[in-house]
Amino acid sequence: MPTQSSPVWLAPPPPPAVLKAMNVVMRPLLRSPLGRRVDGVMLLQFHGRRTGRAISVPVNFNLVDEVPMAFPGAGWRHNFAGGIPVTVTHLGQVYQTTGTLVPMSSEAMGVAVRKSLDTGGSAQRMGIRTAPGHEPTAAELATLGPALGTSVIRLEFSPPPPTAAKDQAA
Repeated sequence: MPTQSSPVWLAPPPPPAVLKAMNVVMRPLLRSPLGRRVDGVMLLQFHGRRTGRAISVPVNFNLVDEVPMAFPGAGWRHNFAGGIPVTVTHLGQVYQTTGTLVPMSSEAMGVAVRKSLDTGGSAQRMGIRTAPGHEPTAAELATLGPALGTSVIRLEFSPPPPTAAKDQAA
């Protein structure tokens, strides 16, 4: 909950069973023709670095300085250390690309999240809550510290501009 000194806070994550159910629904949805209409979410498909097991994870789509990124907190993100091949499905388009784990300080993470919000990212999907009518600054987001995240996955593909993506889906 917010305090007088902090108009920005993180909501508790959904229960694991809810996340699992959402992932079960989102994986085939993002691969289907309806996936063209699902804005703000992408599907990452890659292989585990130790097990070689195929992994498929829906994540929020974040655009920071025109670079697509994911802000995962889950342990599977470590597979991207040093960069690995990944298949990204976003707005019905499939991209064969590279994903690289990039460690970030709290300040850099605050800036990245603010830039994502400025380009259409969803604070609600990131679990960020604010006082009514308040737009969080990068500095306020940085005060959330490691709870906001300590790394991002940088993806090397160029998504269509937001207006072109909506036109394709129509």
